Order: sequence, then C-alpha cells, then structure tokens
Amino acid sequence: MKEKRDELNARVKELGEEKRKFVEDIKALNAIIKQEKESRDKANQEVKSLKEKRVASFEEIKKLKKEMDELLKVLERFKDSMGGSYSMLKEELKQMEWEYQTEVHSIKKEKELVKQMDELEKYIAKSELLYDKKKSLIRIQHKLRDLYTEANVYHGLLMNRAKDSEKHHDTMMRNIRQIGDLDKKISNLEKNIREAREEADKYHKELKETMKTEPTTENMEELRKKGEEILANFKSGKKVTMDELALLQKLGLY
Repeated sequence: MKEKRDELNARVKELGEEKRKFVEDIKALNAIIKQEKESRDKANQEVKSLKEKRVASFEEIKKLKKEMDELLKVLERFKDSMGGSYSMLKEELKQMEWEYQTEVHSIKKEKELVKQMDELEKYIAKSELLYDKKKSLIRIQHKLRDLYTEANVYHGLLMNRAKDSEKHHDTMMRNIRQIGDLDKKISNLEKNIREAREEADKYHKELKETMKTEPTTENMEELRKKGEEILANFKSGKKVTMDELALLQKLGLY
C-alpha cells in the first residue's frame, strides 16, 4: 500500500510539473499575442490614417479638376474673342509703337495707328487676365500631378500596412488556437492529477487504518511473551479464556 501510495504521489508530482510547463507556455504565448495585437492595432491605425490622407488627396484632386475645367472654359472664350496669344499681342503693339515713333506718317495714318494701338492695349489688358489664368492652369496641372503621385504613394503604403496588419492578426489567432489546445491538455492533466491524488489518498487512508490495527514491533514482543505464558498455562491444564485462545491463534502458537 505504501509503495502504491508513493507511486501515485510521484505521478501527481510528475503531472503537476507537466501542467506547470504548459502554464509557462501559455504565459509566453500570451506575451506574444499582446505584442502581435499591439502591432496589428498600430498597423490598423496607420491604415486608417493613410486612407484618410488618400481620400483627402482625391478630394483635392476633384476640387482642382473642377477649377481647371472652369479655367479652360474662360481661356477658350478669350481665345475666340481675341484671336491671338498674349505674347503675340504684346509683340504686335511693340512693333506698331516702334513704327509710330520712328517713321513719318500722314495725319490720317497716325490716327489709324493710334486707334489700332488703343485697340491692342484693350486686348492686351484682357490678355493679361488670360495670362494669369494660364499660369493658374499650369499651377493646377502641376498640383494635380503631385496629388496623383501622393495618392498613389498613400495607396502603396496603405496596402503594405494592411498586409502587415493581416500578418500580425494571423500570428495572434494562431497563438490563441495554440493556447486553446494547451488549455485542453491542462484540463486533462488536472483530471488525471485529481484521480491520481484521490487514489493516493485512498491508499494512504487504508495504510493508516492498517497501521492502527497492526501491532508495532515493541508490542509484538510483549504479546509474544504473553502468548507463551498463556500457552504454558494451557499445556499445564490451567483454564484459559476465549480471548487468550484467539491471541494464541493470531500469534501462530495454537
């Protein structure tokens, strides 16, 4: 009984060590899960921020394209009414002024030149507005190119961070499943530990009960001496009691 009890207690200890190892594994996995979750959440936050920036870029693109369309309409209208570019009109006025200043003309010719120069100056005044519109158009076109590039960069970064988020999430879920498997193993170990401990306790109780009924070595010596006295009395014809006969039988003397 003692050997069986000790064997079961050793088994309980062995199972306990195995359980502690699984618990340590779970702690390590939980630390990894926490780290992976933080990395995933950080990646998700960056994805969200990049999406917002990309949307803002497209909103700006939309706004600038509308502004560009309006400028193109204005430029088309000025082109139809003026029939020439700003630089061409400036050059023509310069030539007329040079002709007026350096050549001798009749009064009629001078009046015609002055009238033509006045008309050109009016067109040039309008052309200056056209020139500003063209500069605005070029600025918008450059800005649009930059915004499209920016939006593409945001999209590329967004896709990369989304992949990182997915990778961290998959690792986290894989570790969570592994913890689930370890929890099942621990539950089985706890069941085995409980059964082994109960059985060991049973043998321990039985052993204690047996030790209560079994005499010690010291008592056995006294009982044997008493038994020999009873046996001597019995052989000499003296009267012995039933309890004394039972003791002789227990000691193997009768």
